[in-house]
Amino acid sequence: MLYFFNALNTIDMLQYILNLSAVWLLSLIVFDAFLRKDTYHTYNRLYLLFTLTMGICFPFYSWQSDAVVYNSNIGKPMLENAAVIKQSVIESETAETIFDGQQYLLIAYAIGVFVGLLLMLKDLFLIIRLYNKGDKTKDGVWTIIETGKQHTPFSAFRYVFISSKENYSADELRMILSHEEQHGHLLHFIDLLFIQFAKIIFWFHPLIYIYHNRLITVHEYQADAAVDKTPATYGQFLVEQAILQSAPALTHSFNRSPIKKRILMLTRKTPTLAKSKTLVIAPLILICLLCFTKNAFSDDKRIKNGNKVTFRGNVFEYPPAVKPDTSTVVNSETGEETIKITERVPTVIKMNGKRIYYEIYNEDGTSAINGINTMGVVTAQSLKQYLMSNLKEEIKKLKDGTYYFNLEDVVLNEKGKIVYYSYDSIYAIRASKTDELPVISKQVQDMFNRKISRLLDNIPSKVPATVDGKPVLYRPGNVIFGTQIVVKDGVAISY
Repeated sequence: MLYFFNALNTIDMLQYILNLSAVWLLSLIVFDAFLRKDTYHTYNRLYLLFTLTMGICFPFYSWQSDAVVYNSNIGKPMLENAAVIKQSVIESETAETIFDGQQYLLIAYAIGVFVGLLLMLKDLFLIIRLYNKGDKTKDGVWTIIETGKQHTPFSAFRYVFISSKENYSADELRMILSHEEQHGHLLHFIDLLFIQFAKIIFWFHPLIYIYHNRLITVHEYQADAAVDKTPATYGQFLVEQAILQSAPALTHSFNRSPIKKRILMLTRKTPTLAKSKTLVIAPLILICLLCFTKNAFSDDKRIKNGNKVTFRGNVFEYPPAVKPDTSTVVNSETGEETIKITERVPTVIKMNGKRIYYEIYNEDGTSAINGINTMGVVTAQSLKQYLMSNLKEEIKKLKDGTYYFNLEDVVLNEKGKIVYYSYDSIYAIRASKTDELPVISKQVQDMFNRKISRLLDNIPSKVPATVDGKPVLYRPGNVIFGTQIVVKDGVAISY
């Protein structure tokens, strides 16, 4: 999980957490509104486990095809392996550690995970200590462990922990065993382990604790249903146990869940018609799929302020505006003078105050920047090939004709990931004056825009440029590099 958060930039991580939160919040609202008071405990248990997992996984999922085609120029597994080795060498030789806001967040997150693991290990050691020091007797497949300490009865695996058999009558002991056996038969301990690890990973998220509370309550409803005593007798026993010391978090105990709700649930009968409410899971999944997956990410807005552009939480700086250059050109045949205006195209030069490198070549073809290494780094040509290899389905939607799209200011960060680019849209052009200009529908344009954006975000090659052995920000190719596509029968015959 630490690797996952480290791989995301701050905005990606925030977007993931927002989508996860939305799925969990909506799922819990549906559960409390429609399912919580019904006696379909098995369904409710599965619902909670499924929606908890759905919230974790859906923000990663893209419901449109994003299959990446590797080619000879970019993203080969061998190249990726070489990049990993190269990066590890660079990191081992670099003594300087750059701490930014994201790294401080990672440190805080790691501390929270570490504390969560310590608390879980503390509970585990407590259970082991009680087992080792307690008096053990067998009762069928169960082992009863008398700890000699005042606490509520609790179970873990096939072990039932009680203070002493002398504290309970034969009927009360049978109620305890019936209750705890049901936890074991239904494998509730696996649920507990899952939710405990989820709490460690998402320790900062308040909804994970609500999920834990709801799931534990459903577990107790299921176990209570197995006790063959009258609700009044069993309810009185539950009340008596409520005043005792609670049990470790990794176990099921009598007094962890609300006693009043458990007693009421023993007498509740759910009408058959209410079973139709279980179908709410279908629209819930559809809503989450459409609104809270990767396709719903909308972090491509650029905020311009003077010569600076904010994009996905990073600030990119352009040089100050320069007036166009003018020069006088004399026609050698007619002697006529004309004024030629040369407009310089501005290029992004900094990201978050750091210099963005780009390779400049000397006349003999050698690099004009000493120490820069761009071996395996994305080039304009390899990027073009990568995009075209993955746009075949979109190209099928184009009519025969000539089209053009261009990228500007593609910037790679110190990990080789594309963090900035300018892209407008694909448009049709006339190859000659006599050619008919094909029309592109807005739907097809939007399709291209979404696919190109996703391809740039998920480019397989992650090799950074380096200067003197240190990863740097880098802009491959010229300021603008475009792609002209000639389409015939739904296939790009040239580009």
